Amino acid sequence: MSRPLRYLYLSTNDYGGAGLAFLNGVKTMRESGADAKLIVWDKNSDFSFSVGVYDHHRRLDRIILFLYHAIWYLYKKYILKIPKSKYIFYDLQRSRVSAKKILRLYDEKPDIIVVGWVTDFVSFKTICQLKEMTGAHVIYIMTDNAPIGGGCHYPWDCKGYANGCYPCPALGVKSHIAQKTLAFKQKYTTRDMIISGTGNDINRAKKAIPFKNCIHVVSSTLEPNPYSFERKVGRELWGIADEKYVILCGAASVNDERKGFAQLVESFELLKQKDIDLTNILILVAGDSSLQFPEGYDVKFLGRLPFEELFKAYGCCDLFVCPSLEDSGPMMINYGVMSYVPVVSFEMGVALDIILHKRNGYIAKWKDCQDFSEGIWYWYQNKIDRFSLKLISDGLAEEIREKKSLQRYIDNVIAPTII
Repeated sequence: MSRPLRYLYLSTNDYGGAGLAFLNGVKTMRESGADAKLIVWDKNSDFSFSVGVYDHHRRLDRIILFLYHAIWYLYKKYILKIPKSKYIFYDLQRSRVSAKKILRLYDEKPDIIVVGWVTDFVSFKTICQLKEMTGAHVIYIMTDNAPIGGGCHYPWDCKGYANGCYPCPALGVKSHIAQKTLAFKQKYTTRDMIISGTGNDINRAKKAIPFKNCIHVVSSTLEPNPYSFERKVGRELWGIADEKYVILCGAASVNDERKGFAQLVESFELLKQKDIDLTNILILVAGDSSLQFPEGYDVKFLGRLPFEELFKAYGCCDLFVCPSLEDSGPMMINYGVMSYVPVVSFEMGVALDIILHKRNGYIAKWKDCQDFSEGIWYWYQNKIDRFSLKLISDGLAEEIREKKSLQRYIDNVIAPTII
């Protein structure tokens, strides 16, 4: 075809974890010459290619957004009586904007519609209407697991998404909300929709009622870090002795059950059973300081770090540990791998695609604290220089780039059909 493909990206917002990932993705595409625009419900960035139904830069819009969030919160809590739970149940397939409105904001006819985390923004029905109105190909990016279930953001060990979402462990046997929501999604899903994400997310999508008959394409990436610092920079900044073995961990909310810090603390307790010199170990925590680590460990809480300082922490550590239990990412694993330090993680999310067991990290059995502590012990014993890790991780990154399964699918399958 003679012109570049036109991409319409959809996300509930352009900030936070999923929103920022989509914003950066569109920015990267535009820098490479692609015709891409992001439409969001709640805009907070300064980029012109991100167009918001409501914009935080406008006072009236901020008031409207606040009222929307407050009313929706009260409705779910007191009318629908949806309890708080680890499943984070809030995807009820409500569209706050029409397909026509989205196309007016986009101001073109897209060739490809890329759907990210769109909870409380657009529903499966609206996506289907966009597809019918434009003839565009639809790609769902599995940003966490909100698309596949009947309302939950993370299914944990529940397999309801594969058998109808009833009964729902988040809601109880008296509620059929999840069952109805999943059926609604199934009604507006077509076989030619493309489902993409990490290998772990795709495995779930292949079993999910809405997506099991769709096209599945793995799209893991391993991106270079924006900053790189020598080992001494962070150590000088935080006064860390050169001989200390530094273990870094962190999360935006270490008290969030899905981030697995209870399991991490237990793993450190189990590690004490080894013949290990605890005085030689320093645990750096990027995030909340409310965690109680086992006695004997030297722990330094860094608080929430500015982006650049986060990479100084990666640069000065000997090991990064990520105890997340439910995640499509997290990006912190990518940062660790591309900071050329070993990464210990449970078998979940992107870890399964970018950590090579006992080569640039360690994949522990899901929620198995004993195995996680073995991973820490393995890398404490088997220290590896950064140059060797760089060769491994850079080679893996290049291998993933060469595959580029989603981009290859777009180039070889989608592009030839568009005139």
